[in-house]
Amino acid sequence: MKYVKMSLQIFCLYIIYRIGVIIQSLADLPIPGSIIGMILLFGALYFKVVKREWFSLGSTLLLKQLPLFFIPATVGVIEYLDLFKGSGLITIGIALISTLVVMIVSSFMSDSLLAKDTEVSKDKGLQL
Repeated sequence: MKYVKMSLQIFCLYIIYRIGVIIQSLADLPIPGSIIGMILLFGALYFKVVKREWFSLGSTLLLKQLPLFFIPATVGVIEYLDLFKGSGLITIGIALISTLVVMIVSSFMSDSLLAKDTEVSKDKGLQL
């Protein structure tokens, strides 16, 4: 039953992604459909249209497998190493700095969300 639930949650996330892609293609927006899908999911979670628990198992599985999703991008970069000849150090520096910024912002966001979640749980008398 756990695997069926997990599969359905991943399928629902995929549907949200596809809705974003459809919106992007119909409106001819310069924003990628995957980003539109994430904005839709964020809005649905923020306005409590959907509950976080509805996606918890599927998203946990996807997060555990996240490093595998970066392998094609890494291979793609290696395939185009000649683009880095002229301004390679600048490009690598920008990539490292932007990665560091993303890591720091993600860390602060997850810490604040976890603190908020812990505070709400304590107010309700629950233990995490």
